[in-house]
Amino acid sequence: MKNETNYSPKRNADRHAYLDINLKEGLGYGWRYQENWHEEMQFYYVVSGLGRIRCESDVFDLRAGETLLINCNELHVIESLCDQLTFCSIRIDLAAMFQDMPDLIHLNYAEQLMQQRIVFDHIIDEKEQLVPLLHKLIAEHESHLPGCELALKSVVLQILVILIRNYIQKIYTKKRFDLRISSLNQLKSVIAFIHEQYTESITVHDLAERALMSESHFCRTFKKLYGKTVVAYVNTLRIEQAEKLLQNSPLTITEIAMNVGFNDANYFSRVFKQLKGTPPQTERNRIRQTMDH
Repeated sequence: MKNETNYSPKRNADRHAYLDINLKEGLGYGWRYQENWHEEMQFYYVVSGLGRIRCESDVFDLRAGETLLINCNELHVIESLCDQLTFCSIRIDLAAMFQDMPDLIHLNYAEQLMQQRIVFDHIIDEKEQLVPLLHKLIAEHESHLPGCELALKSVVLQILVILIRNYIQKIYTKKRFDLRISSLNQLKSVIAFIHEQYTESITVHDLAERALMSESHFCRTFKKLYGKTVVAYVNTLRIEQAEKLLQNSPLTITEIAMNVGFNDANYFSRVFKQLKGTPPQTERNRIRQTMDH
């Protein structure tokens, strides 16, 4: 659940009011940055190794050279799936940047960007020119050369042009955006409850009551906001936890299934294979081979 405890403020605000770039190096298998959210858009660029990012209800595995975009206010977490993960995170505060450029505030898209009403696709095609621009942004940030502030703003604007032309998923009207935020706030307690009680039996009826909605309205609203049915969301969470147990627990497959909330080991195996592409035992063998190397 998004709340003040997992809100993540900018770390380098003293250098650039609108830009925050950080490099994390040599992160071992199982390393995990806490689940967090923030008001800036963020790029994750994997320099080497393999990392996994969960953004809201979606999960992405990123290899060296691959990039992922996190939209404003999206709850996300990153973890290492290798012995040596190195990645760069780039956070851009569009509202702060445009406030320093008043001549651009009234241009097309500027207001929507500042109000966080544009949602971009997460996956960035590594063949696109956007990735070299991210490299250039990092280089300018580290250079401290004369005129670097001008160069940084120029590169960010080029990045925004590419995103607007190629990666817009949706644009909310002000009314729709306010309704979405209202619905998200209404479902906060439901999401928190699911994350706390996923190992127990969870019914749509109980969740709808918690959200103060009818079951049909709750199911429609949940799928619209999170892109999945309640059952799919709960199963995804359970499988993620099961995968961690496969990595670092001596429990049997059946014990793991029961531990994360499945009452039927065969159903657990089917759902695991559906979401991960392999049966749980095959995944456990792969993990052990990876760790042995």
